[in-house]
Amino acid sequence: MGRTPCCDKANVKKGPWSPEEDAKLKDYIQKHGTGGNWISLPQKAGLKRCGKSCRLRWLNYLRPDIKHGDFSEEEDTIICNLYTTIGSRTILGEVNIFRVVWNIIMISYNCLRSN
Repeated sequence: MGRTPCCDKANVKKGPWSPEEDAKLKDYIQKHGTGGNWISLPQKAGLKRCGKSCRLRWLNYLRPDIKHGDFSEEEDTIICNLYTTIGSRTILGEVNIFRVVWNIIMISYNCLRSN
C-alpha cells in the first residue's frame, strides 16, 4: 500500500526555479491565496512543478515578509550577545526567529568572531 503520488513525476520540472516561474507563483498566491491545498496549486497557477516544491519556494524565498540580504549591525550585535549569553543550546519561545535561521546565525557569529 502507500499514499497516492502527489504529482505526475514524469511531467514535473525539476531543478532551479526561473524568474518567470517565481513571478507566476507569486502573482497567483497574491491574487487567490493558497486555498490550503498546495497539491492543486501548481496546476491552477500554470506551473509544471510539484505542490511541495511550490510550497517550499513560497515559504522560504518568495513571501513578502522574508528579509533578504545581510544582517544589520544591530542584528549582528543581538546575535552575538545572545550567543554569548545562551550559547548554542535550543532557544525557547521568546526568540523564535533563531529556530528558522540558526545556521545563518552561527555562520554570522563565527565570521564576526574570527574578524
